[in-house]
Amino acid sequence: MDKFIAFIALSMMMGIIFYWLYTNGYFVINTKRALVYVGSMGGRKASFTSCTGYTKRVVTFRETKTVNFHFDLDLSKGEAAMELLDASKNCILRLDSAAQHAQIPIEAKKRYYLVFHFKSASGHYLLTWE
Repeated sequence: MDKFIAFIALSMMMGIIFYWLYTNGYFVINTKRALVYVGSMGGRKASFTSCTGYTKRVVTFRETKTVNFHFDLDLSKGEAAMELLDASKNCILRLDSAAQHAQIPIEAKKRYYLVFHFKSASGHYLLTWE
């Protein structure tokens, strides 16, 4: 019985730690399959082969301002897109191979979700903002 209680307590602590890591942008949710996927620590660039699925992370900005997003996407096949969702998970920005640049207002210290979608995609991307 003591082992069961210890297991439950440890599971709850792990859940809290993972939730804290995710909401502060240190933990990434990945639901994808690929032959090769090599991404950067911050998630701003990646190279991939035959990738299908998505990656999702939390981002925050230090100050309120209008931000220019540049999604340099080079695909040899398939489709890829980047979405920026607000705290209510409404899409406020979508960039893909057709629309690679956009400018939107951002609020300081508000939680945003950065989601990359892939559909049988091969190539690489670089996301920058200023």
